[in-house]
Amino acid sequence: MILAVKIEYVLILALATLVFIVLSAILAFLLWRKKNSIGKLRKEFEEQGFNMGGANLGLLEKNEMLEEQKQKLAEANMKLFEQQEKLEEQSFKLADANLKMLEQNEIIERERQRSEKLLLNILPMRIAEELKENGKTIPESFKDVTVFFSDIVGFTKMSSEMGAAEVISELNEIFTAFDRIITRNGCERIKTIGDAYLCVCGMPVPNKDHALNIAKSAFEIIEYLKGKNAVSQLKWEIRAGIHSGPVVGGVVGTEKYIYDVFGDTINTASRMESNSEPMKINVSENSYSLLKDKYIFTERPPLDVKGKGLMKMYFLQRFGSLECQMKKC
Repeated sequence: MILAVKIEYVLILALATLVFIVLSAILAFLLWRKKNSIGKLRKEFEEQGFNMGGANLGLLEKNEMLEEQKQKLAEANMKLFEQQEKLEEQSFKLADANLKMLEQNEIIERERQRSEKLLLNILPMRIAEELKENGKTIPESFKDVTVFFSDIVGFTKMSSEMGAAEVISELNEIFTAFDRIITRNGCERIKTIGDAYLCVCGMPVPNKDHALNIAKSAFEIIEYLKGKNAVSQLKWEIRAGIHSGPVVGGVVGTEKYIYDVFGDTINTASRMESNSEPMKINVSENSYSLLKDKYIFTERPPLDVKGKGLMKMYFLQRFGSLECQMKKC
């Protein structure tokens, strides 16, 4: 009985010990498993933390690079701004230079126009253009030209009683009026010599109406002087001569240009003038033959002309037809 009790007690104790061992083993296993889980979690956390730290480090590096790029961009913008300022300064200088150039061009253009105007005052237009284009002109011979020559009657005596400024003023007024008249009639003033006035038609541009244009100009010049004398204390009268024929024309001089005319026709026109009478137009036979169907003439007795001998001359009276002339109307 006691033995049975002892055996039962031993079995219970053994069973209890086994249960304890099993429980201890289970507990140990659980603790080990927990420890392993915690280690894994810690390892994973550490790995995650490292990765996060690397990402943060990369982000910081990128931020630093971005800041550096921003700084470089700011420096580039600053340089660009400085270059823009320099460019604007250069633009202002260029604009100022252009303005000065424009002003200089305007001055040059004004001087050019002034020079051209002066050139046209001393040279016929066609000759002036030829001189500008080629730097020279070639003398030309013109077959059909009519020449007008005049001087002022008693000029030497009248001018001696006047002041120099008054003489020049009067001549300027008279010759300016002559210029307007002949230009209107397609004629060309060649020159004035003191109180003498010389103009032509038919050169340097040919004109089939050369004699008619000179005759019209001569009449208008006489009428102008009559009108001026009617309202002025000074009474100016001219003798006028006209002759037609061939003439040579060309530019004379290189420092001071003058367009001059040469030939026997010029000399004969001068003789027509010197053999004329105050406020009359003396015409040679050559010019008479070109104008007789359009104007009325008074034939003069032949006169002995220096260097020419006896020459027929005619006073140009007024515009009219040959029929009117024959009827003495």
